[in-house]
Amino acid sequence: MNKVMFRKTQKLALAAMGSAAILTGAALAQTRPPAATVIPASTLDGLPHKNISNGIVSAKVYLPGEHALYRGTRFDRAGVVAHATYKDHDYGGYWFSSYSPLVRDFVWQDGQVTVSPVSGAPGPVEEFTAIGFDEAGMGGRFLKIGVGILKRDVQTYDFVHAYPVLNEGKRGVSATKSSVRFTQNLSDKETGYGYSYVKTVRLVPGKPQMQIEHVLTNTGKKDLDTSVYCHNFLTLSTGNENVSITAPFDIKAGLPFAPGAAEVSGKTFRYLRAVKEGEAVTSPITGFGSDASDYDFKVVNTATGFGQRIRADQPLSRINFWSIRTNVSWEPYIAIALKPGETKRWTYTYDYFGPGEG
Repeated sequence: MNKVMFRKTQKLALAAMGSAAILTGAALAQTRPPAATVIPASTLDGLPHKNISNGIVSAKVYLPGEHALYRGTRFDRAGVVAHATYKDHDYGGYWFSSYSPLVRDFVWQDGQVTVSPVSGAPGPVEEFTAIGFDEAGMGGRFLKIGVGILKRDVQTYDFVHAYPVLNEGKRGVSATKSSVRFTQNLSDKETGYGYSYVKTVRLVPGKPQMQIEHVLTNTGKKDLDTSVYCHNFLTLSTGNENVSITAPFDIKAGLPFAPGAAEVSGKTFRYLRAVKEGEAVTSPITGFGSDASDYDFKVVNTATGFGQRIRADQPLSRINFWSIRTNVSWEPYIAIALKPGETKRWTYTYDYFGPGEG
């Protein structure tokens, strides 16, 4: 792509960053966007970010701001991670090949996935559940941590809707060769909500390991009752063939999977074949207990040996599982309940391994 075309496509992408769209099964039925609006996913690599490395693992960490990759109102806008790479394997590649500002969520086109610029976040990327939406009333103000104070302009909360941002607070970013630290301080007099949020993406020295550390303090006058999960968007295998997930507990799927696509046996979930275009393998997951030790999962491509261990230092409150042909999204939730003045800390740990190491 020449420089003139790159600038044009980047400008089109940035103009669309304020729209919100995210992944639902209903997106499979969306109308294809005009070809002139479809832009290669590779243009995202030029949006504001920090490249970090510890000499073993490298990653691209995207930055919040006016020209950020993510300007929607669902995900935490700070610290979207892409291209976490170990031994030349990209664990967080773009699970889509192109994007368009005219796509609400995502569509299949000629065997490829086209997404909205904001629906197409790579991973890891996090989301906090909304606070105060029901109490806000139509036209009122509610809170999404990691985004800010939003305006309620629909009757029922819809995570794919683009809510007007009324107060994003003050943000800060600092970085080293192997880490990026994000801060957000928000105070909203009209609602009484306020918080200080520090998020650090760090590659651990001497290890094939990434940690995402969080410190959240309630600085407002109202309680903060929410939950947070990570949409991991792992890219381990074309079609997810040969991918399995193991847990410390017997996995129980609440919904049936696409026929013949996957199964659960004891502590293991496995794909039985490649996921087809247009299929979604998805279910709420139960079976876990109240100990933090249950937040410990291993996702591996059994054919190549490349995989990732996903841990946290908090108990699980919920698990969702969602995947299409191009990614695996194991989504563990952590509950957060903070009274004014209280602080919560939590850390995700990602261990990367290759053939013979897992």
